[in-house]
Amino acid sequence: MNLLPRTPRFRTQTGIILMLCLCVIAIASIWRLGNNHNHLHNLSCRAAIDIVRNTASFKGIIDIKSGDTKGIVNIDGIISDTTNKEQTVQRMVLFTHSSYGTSPVWVSQKIHVSNRETAPASLIQQILPDFFLTNTSVSNVDLFALNRDTYLITKEGIPYLYCQNYALPENE
Repeated sequence: MNLLPRTPRFRTQTGIILMLCLCVIAIASIWRLGNNHNHLHNLSCRAAIDIVRNTASFKGIIDIKSGDTKGIVNIDGIISDTTNKEQTVQRMVLFTHSSYGTSPVWVSQKIHVSNRETAPASLIQQILPDFFLTNTSVSNVDLFALNRDTYLITKEGIPYLYCQNYALPENE
């Protein structure tokens, strides 16, 4: 038996296979990191939300639609103050967004307040972020696809909104 001449050849083949595997893993990792994450910014999702603060609470629906570089957020709900008086919040925010990897920066451009809204701005300020009140930007937002129908939106690592996907009609 002559095992010595076969051992270096076997080690060379194993080394080549190992190097090829490492190259494939490295290429896949680089492609994944460099891959455009715009599919996470093209949302059509809706969330039922309940926000409770010291002096007021909000119960309502937030509806987000975004694609390419713009989007729209509709918010519709009821704010109750300390006297349990219910007042309506109903507004639409048109925004633009820029993509920085998996983190978009949203900039509210126009805020349309419905004529059905009865809550005073001072009460809304206690509950909702500035994004819904004035032209401002939101950054450090991350979108995570939990599965094909749900997203978790976080801000600076804190869960912000859990929303479920829904299909838009073809003409929208």
